[in-house]
Amino acid sequence: MSTVVIANQPNLGSILTSSRIAERSKCKLPMIITKEGMFDWNANAFITHIGGGASVYNIKPLATTVIKKAYNLNLFCSFLENEKINVYDVNDSTLYEYIEHLKDRGIFDDTIIKHIRVALEYIVYLSRRQPEVMLATSYKEDTGGYKVHYQNKKITRGGIEIPYLTHHCLKGLIHISSDIEFIRDYQLEMWLDAINCTTYHPNIDDFLLSRWQAFTTLLDITGSRITEVHQITRSIIKESAKNLLSTKVPILRQIPIMKGKYKGKKREVETTKEDIQVLLWHIEMVENMFPDIKHDAIFVDLRTGKALKATYLKNYAKKVINGSKYCRDLRHLTNHSFRHRFITLRVAKSIKKLAESGSFHNILTVAANACRKVTMHASNDTLSRYIHIANEINEPDSDQSVERAPISTQIKVRVKHMLKIADSLKSDEIGEKEALDSLLTTLSELRRLSN
Repeated sequence: MSTVVIANQPNLGSILTSSRIAERSKCKLPMIITKEGMFDWNANAFITHIGGGASVYNIKPLATTVIKKAYNLNLFCSFLENEKINVYDVNDSTLYEYIEHLKDRGIFDDTIIKHIRVALEYIVYLSRRQPEVMLATSYKEDTGGYKVHYQNKKITRGGIEIPYLTHHCLKGLIHISSDIEFIRDYQLEMWLDAINCTTYHPNIDDFLLSRWQAFTTLLDITGSRITEVHQITRSIIKESAKNLLSTKVPILRQIPIMKGKYKGKKREVETTKEDIQVLLWHIEMVENMFPDIKHDAIFVDLRTGKALKATYLKNYAKKVINGSKYCRDLRHLTNHSFRHRFITLRVAKSIKKLAESGSFHNILTVAANACRKVTMHASNDTLSRYIHIANEINEPDSDQSVERAPISTQIKVRVKHMLKIADSLKSDEIGEKEALDSLLTTLSELRRLSN
C-alpha cells in the first residue's frame, strides 16, 4: 500500500512567512509514496494545493492540518492501489465500495464522512485540473459521461458560510452522525464485553478488566464528557462511598463541567451502590499496585502508575471496540454516546413520572427542566432534540427499559447475560460446561457488587 513520508525539517525557503520562520523545526511536510516506492504526483499535487499552493505554507491551514489530510488521503490512495483502480477510473460505485472498506476497518460513521469528503476533494481537484477526463461534476444535468456526481453545499457557523462537498453515498451516514446516537442496554452489554475479546489487549487481566468497567461506569452514571471524566478523582468516589452501608442513595458530587455556559462549575448525580462498588474495585486495585501514588487520578498507566492523559482515554475505547468482535455493531458509537444515553434516559424518566401523576400541557417542558438540573444545560432548547427519542423509548414495545427507581446498569447487564446463557444452553448453542463456567463467572461478579 502507499505510505506517507514526513520530511521533518524541509528547506521551504521563501514560502514560509517571516512570522513563522521560528517554527521551521515544527513545520513538517508530508509526501505520499506509492507501494512501488514512486512519488505519487497526483496525490502530492493535491497536498500542495490544500497546503496553500506553491507559494505559501504553514499559514492557513497549518502544517499539522495538512499532515492529517495527507494521512487521510493516503487511506484512499491505498484503497485504490489494492483494488487496482486508476484514480481517473473512480466512479460513484467506487465511493460506495470505499465506505464498505472503511467500515471493515472498524471506522466510525462520523470519521467515514471525513474520509469520503477528502476523497471527493481530491477527485474534484483532479477533475478541475484536467477537465478533459470528465472525472467529476456537480451539475444534475450532466448525467452521462462523468463518473462521479457530487453536490456543493454550505453550512453556517458563527455567521460565516463554509462550503463543503457531499455525495449521495453519505446519506445514510449523515443521518447516523447528525441524529443522537445513545447507547441502548443491549449495546452496553456488548460494550462491556468488548474488553474480553479485543485484539488491543490479547491477554486480559483483572486490572484491565476493572479499569474498563470503571471507565464505562463513569461514562454511564455521570453523562460527562471525556475531559470531565478525566477530572473525576479517587477522592470524589471515596467521598460518595461513605454512606454505602446506609439506606441513603449514593451521590457523586464535585463532578467538573469543562464546557458550555456553566464551565468551571460543579454538578452532582445520584447513582447506585453497585456502581460505586465497581469504581471502588478499580481504585483499590490501583492503590494496591502503586501504594506510593502521589496523584488523585482514577485511571493510571498499568506499568508506571502515572495518570493517563485525557487524550489517551478519548482514544482508548475506540481502540478496544475496533479490535473486538463487536466492531461493526458499535462502530457508530463513541464515548459521547454515553452522554446522549444519560440525558435521554433522564428525560424519559421525568416524562414517565409526570405522566403517571396526571397529564398536563407542559409536561415536556417540565421534564426538560428536571433534566437540566442534572446535566447543567444552558437552556431547554439544547435538550429539545432528546424529547422525541425519550418519548419513543417510553412506548410499551420499546427495547429500552426506563425504571423509576435507580437500578444499577451493572446488575441489569449481568442478569440479562445469565438469561442469555440459559437460552443458549436450551437451544444447544453452548454446552453445559461452557454455560456453567459463564454462570459462575457472572455470579462471582454479582457477589463482588453486593459486598
